[in-house]
Amino acid sequence: MSADDNILLLYDEMLLSEKQSSNNTRRAYKTDINAYMNFIHIKYDLSILDVESKNISNWFISLSNDSISRNSYLRKVSSIKEFYKFLYSDGLIKFNPAKEIESPKKLNSIPKVLTINQIQKIIDIISPVHNPNVIRLLALIEIMYSTGMRVEELVSLSLNSINYENQSIFVKGKGGRERIVPFGKHALNAIKNYINIRKFFIKNQSSSSFMFPSVGKNGYLTSRRFSQLLKEVSVKAGLAHLSISPHILRHSFATHMLTGGADLRVLQEILGHADISTVQIYTHIVDDRKKIALTFHPLENNKNL
Repeated sequence: MSADDNILLLYDEMLLSEKQSSNNTRRAYKTDINAYMNFIHIKYDLSILDVESKNISNWFISLSNDSISRNSYLRKVSSIKEFYKFLYSDGLIKFNPAKEIESPKKLNSIPKVLTINQIQKIIDIISPVHNPNVIRLLALIEIMYSTGMRVEELVSLSLNSINYENQSIFVKGKGGRERIVPFGKHALNAIKNYINIRKFFIKNQSSSSFMFPSVGKNGYLTSRRFSQLLKEVSVKAGLAHLSISPHILRHSFATHMLTGGADLRVLQEILGHADISTVQIYTHIVDDRKKIALTFHPLENNKNL
């Protein structure tokens, strides 16, 4: 067993005895640190005690270029930083080379997006209907795809947040930030149909201020229940393989808006994002689709030109 292996064993013992870390946590740390050690040994022929900040930075960069999830990436970076914090506090190294290193940002993975035809399939499978539960579901889907609001914002809407004349909704979002979002005629029709049968969901309550009331402790339909209903109707529409969630409807709204020529800043305001960089992830989807579309252009396929 090498000196580095012994150090890793010492670290594992500390995780168990001092931090009472679970077996899964210890296993994850060990996997991450072993991968890091292999990188340092092969690329630099160094012990983990002799590395410089630049060596660790290169490891972080190599991770950011790998096709791993954002959560996995952040965990691996955290594993190495915690490991070097331990080495320093135990006097095994004179300074912590990982302390001042800023982790390179890994882009959020490009979100799943439905095509317009796939969304239409879902809507077609549940309309026209006379069942109150299905009428409510259609209203939820139409509002979400028409506004792109977050699922919790949607299910907790107050009844007086809808402005029918201006076709807009007053939304109180993350951090208490308020915004007004417009919606289209399809959503308007679905909302009006739902309002006509809304009393069905008030049940034993004398009244409710929520747009989508429920007998649950919050007083409104839970986001989890909406997700379940959406998944069920997706299966009926033959789209079970896509694992459709309310969040995917939000992504689809944003992507289709950009594809149609919407301004990025306007989209940022509609979605309720504080930082425009969060919205820019959707431009990657649009750009990728443009590249694919170009392959079908007649001039691109004409080998004589």
